[in-house]
Amino acid sequence: MITNDLVVIIGGNLSFDAPWLLSKIKNSKIVLISVFEDLNLMDKVSLFSRYEAGSEEGVIALIAKEILKEKKLSSDIEDYFDDLDDGYLSAETNIGEEELEELHVAINKAKNPLLIFGKDLLSHKRVSNITKFIELIEGYTDLDTMSLIDFQKSSTKLEEIEEIDSFDGTIVFEYKSEKNHDLLFGSAQFAIAAKLQDKDNIVLGNSRRKFVLDKKLKGTIALMPSLNESGEYRFKAVKITKREVE
Repeated sequence: MITNDLVVIIGGNLSFDAPWLLSKIKNSKIVLISVFEDLNLMDKVSLFSRYEAGSEEGVIALIAKEILKEKKLSSDIEDYFDDLDDGYLSAETNIGEEELEELHVAINKAKNPLLIFGKDLLSHKRVSNITKFIELIEGYTDLDTMSLIDFQKSSTKLEEIEEIDSFDGTIVFEYKSEKNHDLLFGSAQFAIAAKLQDKDNIVLGNSRRKFVLDKKLKGTIALMPSLNESGEYRFKAVKITKREVE
């Protein structure tokens, strides 16, 4: 059982990535910073901050700056954060100043907070720079941390944040699952955007699936179970076409 009174999940979804953790944090207060809700946790989440798919590098930069703003940093790190374009990053990530302040207050109020860095952070194409922000948090604070993907530490300096990719069109989230490889789960909002109806037979990339309208889901990103996990970034822009049953 995890005894931390606050668990902050950044860039991940425990129901898909670490279901074994769900029961271990049942007595903790939860903050979730993710692209979409974790339905198995939302009744315990005190703060949910939804960011845009693909913007993880900007998200962790903003979070690191907020967490470390009262710390005595080296001059090069202070200069880096001073030069950070907060306005651009906030607009592109959808993470606002008030949410960052709420996160900071929650961490400061907690007796023993734990930060969990999820697979969406650590499978992003900019993982080499993302991990440097994680290392800064670990190096300048005494916060407990956990990463759901192992990563190599780096001694190189922080790089400038790359221009954040815009995920337009039909977006799916691919995750490893032992079942439902022939299905695609989406919300009513996704169905409207993709012009689909419940139980439509579809072609998605190289696979044939059936669309399932899930009224519990929200947002415009569909869930795509997959037997294998490539380790690549799991949010993908895809083309979906309807097909007739053969």
